[in-house]
Amino acid sequence: MKRNKILLIFLATMIASFAISCSKFLDRDPLGQITQDKFFNSETNANAAVLGMYRTMMNSFSFGQSIIVVPEFSAVHVRHSSSFPEYQNFSEHKIQAINPWIANMWQAVYSTINAANQVIEEVPKMTETMITEDKKKMFVGEAKFIRALHYFFLVRAFNKVPLKLTYTKEGDNIDIVESDKAALYTQIVKDLTDAIAALPEENPNTGDAIKGRASHWAAKALLAKVYLYQASITNDYKKAADMANEVLTAGGFGLVADFSTIWTTQNTNEAIFEIQFDDQATNPLAAVANDNPSVLFFAKDSAILDLYTEQDKRKDFTVKKGSNNNYFMGKFPNFSPASQNVTVIRLAEIYLIHAEAKARVDNSVSTAAYNSLKAVQTRAGVAVPIDTYANLEAFVTAVQEEKEKELMFEGETWFDFSRTKLALKKYESLKDEKFLLYPIPSAQISLGTGLTQNPGY
Repeated sequence: MKRNKILLIFLATMIASFAISCSKFLDRDPLGQITQDKFFNSETNANAAVLGMYRTMMNSFSFGQSIIVVPEFSAVHVRHSSSFPEYQNFSEHKIQAINPWIANMWQAVYSTINAANQVIEEVPKMTETMITEDKKKMFVGEAKFIRALHYFFLVRAFNKVPLKLTYTKEGDNIDIVESDKAALYTQIVKDLTDAIAALPEENPNTGDAIKGRASHWAAKALLAKVYLYQASITNDYKKAADMANEVLTAGGFGLVADFSTIWTTQNTNEAIFEIQFDDQATNPLAAVANDNPSVLFFAKDSAILDLYTEQDKRKDFTVKKGSNNNYFMGKFPNFSPASQNVTVIRLAEIYLIHAEAKARVDNSVSTAAYNSLKAVQTRAGVAVPIDTYANLEAFVTAVQEEKEKELMFEGETWFDFSRTKLALKKYESLKDEKFLLYPIPSAQISLGTGLTQNPGY
């Protein structure tokens, strides 16, 4: 790799990723047959580039495994079949800057950002004889959603990273200074706002693409979540409450009656955005997270079960006891073959975002805030009266603890607890808030592009 290259070249990534046949909406002709100078000359090819962007998210260093399971190590929800220090360090909150999983995730995320940047840069150049204006808007809107999603991961994990908004071609020099948290959130909000404007409220996709491609409502749902995190800077929770409420009331989604069906089936009415895997394009995490000879990742131990009350309907499905007194992640039931989708955004999380944000706006355990929490608890069979919560602080903590139980093994708890610093109370090994952030990969700092290490590393 050249010394100054921090991103993978998009075309090579897409050629590799399309080598795998896929029977779902990602199944298209290999882009490797199209030369780069003729790449964006038709709607078909532009669509193939967008689909290639989604495919980059499916590898084991991205949402296919690491982006989900690594934060679950930090939340002390999972363990590896062997005591490898590179995983154990996350559970002990003693990560080193040379940790390979930090480097792998960084590279994978920037690879997808580069794919999104190419779509954002090239599609608007296409003429009306090549593509309709509506399709141009949609493709760019999808790419901005994906770029925002990945920068959202980066800002939560690392706090400050290079903000790369142009496509990196082979041979390009990459010397982008790091951007701080505020600047990153500003760009993420802008991308999602643009995506909302570009993507129609009525989803034009069919089949798996309805939930597997970015949509108007997926952009609004992600923006509600982004606003909740950005409020740590702005203290403006009203934006999060209002956007979450819009998704809840006008998005056309609904909580499924049976919690388990979110994963035993695919693309339910609760799902807002899911990464689509199938029998050919298999899920790398699902393949190694169940009671089978290939297992690598286990649920931590029986202590995970203690987070749930006996009457909690999520308990027996979420954490499965298997052979040799091991515990497994129940949210990956389709592992032979590993066709399990990854649910990136679903409605229950939006209810919990609204519950916290609305309570903070009202400065009380208001009925509206309580009802959103209650909606999630009622499905789980654990709803309690509103006067259970003595004050606002107790309610916010309860919402976060509910989110942990609801979103167990979905890669969210660590970031959510870090956002409010609840993590400092939850994990005995976490002694300093500096370690709420991951270290910048040392290999990236050594490139000499001006990156500086996070404090404490």
